[in-house]
Amino acid sequence: MWDELNQGLEKSPAEALQTLIQQLGAKGDPHHLFDAELMKWKFENNLPVTQPTSVADVPREKKLEFEQVYIEAARKTGKQLLDRGQLSDAWMYYRVIGETDDLAAALDAYQPTSEIDDELEEMLQLSLYQRVNTVKGVELMLSTHGMCNTVTTVDQIYLDMSPTDRCKCAEVLVRQLYADLLHNVRYEVEQRTPMLPPDQTLSELLAGRLWLFENENYHTDVSHLNAVVRFARSLENDQTEALDMAIQLSDYGARLSPHLQYPGEPPFDDYYVAHQHYFKIVADKNRDASLDFFRKRMEQAEDAQDQELIAYVMVDLLMRLEKHAEAIETAEKYLGNVNEQSGFSFTALCEDTGDMEALKRHAQKVNNPVLYVAAQLKSDQQKK
Repeated sequence: MWDELNQGLEKSPAEALQTLIQQLGAKGDPHHLFDAELMKWKFENNLPVTQPTSVADVPREKKLEFEQVYIEAARKTGKQLLDRGQLSDAWMYYRVIGETDDLAAALDAYQPTSEIDDELEEMLQLSLYQRVNTVKGVELMLSTHGMCNTVTTVDQIYLDMSPTDRCKCAEVLVRQLYADLLHNVRYEVEQRTPMLPPDQTLSELLAGRLWLFENENYHTDVSHLNAVVRFARSLENDQTEALDMAIQLSDYGARLSPHLQYPGEPPFDDYYVAHQHYFKIVADKNRDASLDFFRKRMEQAEDAQDQELIAYVMVDLLMRLEKHAEAIETAEKYLGNVNEQSGFSFTALCEDTGDMEALKRHAQKVNNPVLYVAAQLKSDQQKK
């Protein structure tokens, strides 16, 4: 290689650069090839070549062109490394250009061995902790590290996930816990009822069998049950099977001894009962009665902070159901004075529903003339 490079340099710089790129491609050296392709562009544009990947020495009028060359070179290098199975190295390039689809697909295709090895840990690092393919990461963690480690990990990163990843990961965990719990409960019931019909649901197995819970008995780790039911609040209404499982998991939890039920914040202080109502609302099962459950909880709460917590949940549910008028009414009554730093924005709610009259009322209430005029201007734009 060195002889050919020297021969190329003796002919011309362009010849040397072309030889360098050909040699690196033939040698299978993607990292240096990436640098060489950027150096070639810099040389052709009369720019310093000793730091080929640096944008600092690229003039403003050339930056956009350099960025495009950089992106293409990074994408090409990432693909080469993927094809060689070097996923972590590929991520170095894909991360810089903000592209994850090819790497996510490669992670989807990965099948772990029966042992926990360095390769598996690399896949978990990329999929879960680098958020390249969170759902695959949860599936890998469940199959290799078990429910306990998976729940702990998901709890740590849950708020950083995208809404789409949250609902998909929630379904993975709900299905796994439901299957495990169904197996355990069925095994115990079969000890007393050997000719048990096949394919019974968890609710069918629980019906009329109070003895399953005698002496504070339980059939799954109650901390896992608590966490997975909480994660299940991210399920969407089209995840019908997972929602039905979540309802049954909540039904099971509500039957446990009070000592085995962890308290939650309002409106989930009666943790499993409230979650049953929540999931029934999303799944459209006896929805009106379950909405009334939260309405009454909100009205009966004596503490203002409790009312706010319940109102957050109620507004979220009403927006899911596209009951915009009631969502605005509830927010005006209970959340009108909430600071936007808390995570709730009345302005955003009004924009989402298109209710600028409510926003004007809110602006007057909080003495914000700028917001009042903005609401009127927005209203005028909507009418055009």
